[in-house]
Amino acid sequence: MKRILVILLLVSLKLSVLSQILQQKNTDVSKASTAKTKPAKPTPPPPPDPPKPVVIPAPDFINQPYYYDSAGNKLTTLETTAAQLVTKKKTLGLKGSKESLVMKDASSRVRFISKNTINFIIKTSGDVNDLTNYIKLYKFSSAEDKREVNISSKEGMLNDKEEQKGKNISFSVKMISPDNYMIQFASTLEAGEYGFVWLKNMELKECNVFAFGLDGKPTN
Repeated sequence: MKRILVILLLVSLKLSVLSQILQQKNTDVSKASTAKTKPAKPTPPPPPDPPKPVVIPAPDFINQPYYYDSAGNKLTTLETTAAQLVTKKKTLGLKGSKESLVMKDASSRVRFISKNTINFIIKTSGDVNDLTNYIKLYKFSSAEDKREVNISSKEGMLNDKEEQKGKNISFSVKMISPDNYMIQFASTLEAGEYGFVWLKNMELKECNVFAFGLDGKPTN
C-alpha cells in the first residue's frame, strides 16, 4: 500500500512538472507571436543638409563692372563704348561753360529689367582703398542719336537756366572677397541709360564707358 502511495506521489510530481513546462512554453510562444505582430517603429528621416553658402563668381577682368544676377548667381558683361569729353561755352562764356560726356546711340545694347535691388561686381588690382573716389556712375540723358551727361559746369556773368543733362548716381561698395567688391545703391535706379566711368580716364578727350540700360518699372 505504501509503495502504491509513493508511486502515485511520484506520478503526481511528474505531472505537475510537465504542466509547468507546458505553461512556460505557451507563454514563450505567446510572447514571440506578440513580438512578431507588433509593428516596428518607423525610422526617422535623416536631418536635412545645411544650406550651402552662395559663392559669388569673380570677374574675369579687373576694373570692369559686371552686372550681378543674384537669382542665377552669374555675371553679365556691360557694353564698353567710347565717350567724347565735350566743353561748351554759352554766349561767349557769359553764361559759363559745361563739360559733358557724349556717347553715340540713344540707348545701350546691353539692357536689364529695372528692379528694386540692383548690384554690380568689380575686381580691382588690390591697390584701391575706396572705389567711390575712383569710379562714378552717371545717368545719361538720351536723345535721338546720342547719350549725354553734364559732369561739370562753370558759372558765368549771366544766369543760365538750361536744365542739367543726366546726373551722378551715388553708391556704396562692399568687399565680398579679396580684391572683389559689390556695388550697391541706397535708392532704386530708375529706368534709363547709365554708364560707369573711371575718373582718371575723364582727363582725356575720349574715355571708355561701361554702359547699360534699364527698362520698365522697378520690381522685386
